[in-house]
Amino acid sequence: MKALYFYDENKEFDHIELVEDEAPIQERSTFVAPKNGLFEPITWDGEAWNGITEEKWLAAHPAPTPVPTEEQQMVMQQALDINQLKQLAMAQASQITTLSKGSAE
Repeated sequence: MKALYFYDENKEFDHIELVEDEAPIQERSTFVAPKNGLFEPITWDGEAWNGITEEKWLAAHPAPTPVPTEEQQMVMQQALDINQLKQLAMAQASQITTLSKGSAE
């Protein structure tokens, strides 16, 4: 058995079929395997398979922007609130120290 690689009417890779070793080549197919690392669309030029560059593929398939869950948003808000409370406590401690020095004089 060997792999037979098919392409469509636009010469883009379509599918693979396993055929007997003696099987003849079929219409719009080749026994030439695509090289690893090709980026889609993968096309047949009559001699070899070709793909687009990684840069073009990445430009056409941008990574989705992660959106925090409701729980994550709540945890982030709590962290901000805690930080604000710490700053307020430090400011009040500073004011208490200042007032204590003034009343001691």
